[in-house]
Amino acid sequence: MDKQWALTLRVIILLLVLIGAVWLLRSLSWLVGLLLVSALIVYILQPLLVYIKSRFRLNHGLATGLVFIVFLLFCVFVVSLLVPVIYNESIELAESFPHYLSRFQDFLSWFTQQTISLDIEEEVRSFLLNLSDNLHQAVEYIAEASMSLIGGAVDFFLVLFLVFYLLYDFRSVREQIIALVPVSRRALAEEVISIIDANVGIFIRGSLVRCFIVGLVTGVILSIVGMPYALLLGLLAGIFNFILYLGPYIAAVPAVLLSFSPLTPSPVVVIIIYVAVQILDGMFLAPVLLGKVLKLKPITIIVSILAGGSLAGILGMVLAVPLAGIVKGILELIKQGPAYQD
Repeated sequence: MDKQWALTLRVIILLLVLIGAVWLLRSLSWLVGLLLVSALIVYILQPLLVYIKSRFRLNHGLATGLVFIVFLLFCVFVVSLLVPVIYNESIELAESFPHYLSRFQDFLSWFTQQTISLDIEEEVRSFLLNLSDNLHQAVEYIAEASMSLIGGAVDFFLVLFLVFYLLYDFRSVREQIIALVPVSRRALAEEVISIIDANVGIFIRGSLVRCFIVGLVTGVILSIVGMPYALLLGLLAGIFNFILYLGPYIAAVPAVLLSFSPLTPSPVVVIIIYVAVQILDGMFLAPVLLGKVLKLKPITIIVSILAGGSLAGILGMVLAVPLAGIVKGILELIKQGPAYQD
């Protein structure tokens, strides 16, 4: 009975600690988000730092400063290259949006007339009739969301600040975490950290390469077939491709909507392009670049992404897959232990 009470007390304490941790994370969600983004960038830059230190035999501080300068130059290059083109295409899209909206409304009107004679539910009919109004509300929401760019710029500079110091102290932070663990359990702690490194590092670096290739291929093919705003659509395809399985469908929506204009390729052609690019990604890019992470079952990945999105938005959807891989790796590590086998 004493052992049962002790076990019950431990379970209660563990639940209280978990509830308190969740409450604290939600209270500090802004700071936690900045730290997570900074840590992801550090995971991307860490192999370059290790290579520079070993290749040129530089001390840690000098190598860290050099890698950070390279990262800053890359950010400046990307901004100077993409922002003017994206700005011009966005302005052109905003000016042409009434035309595209009018064409889409005509299509909705025709579609409604075709379905009005069918025996469909009143709710579905009402949704079709009010869809254009919902589109107007979505545009207004996007305009309001653009006001958050100033806050985003502040967050960007804070992330740069955090990236430099996390990159400099990355190894020492790991060593301090391991030092907190009792000596008898340090080997296990190192294995857990290696699981985290493998899942997060492979996923982030592999996803960057995947998203770059998918965005580039999508933009080039759309440009070849005469689709306007091909660069902007390719950029959206690359960004949303971070979200496995669900992201490509989200990225295809703007292109399909624009394709209802007579000045663009047909919606069928656009859909075929996006499906072909995703077949390329699913059959070749993802298995090669995310092999260890994608040992997860598809249903596990989808459920993880949906749960991550409901808990932490876009960032949660991006981190859901490596977190699921970490949990799976830790469970496999537990199964190898003598306590589990006994």
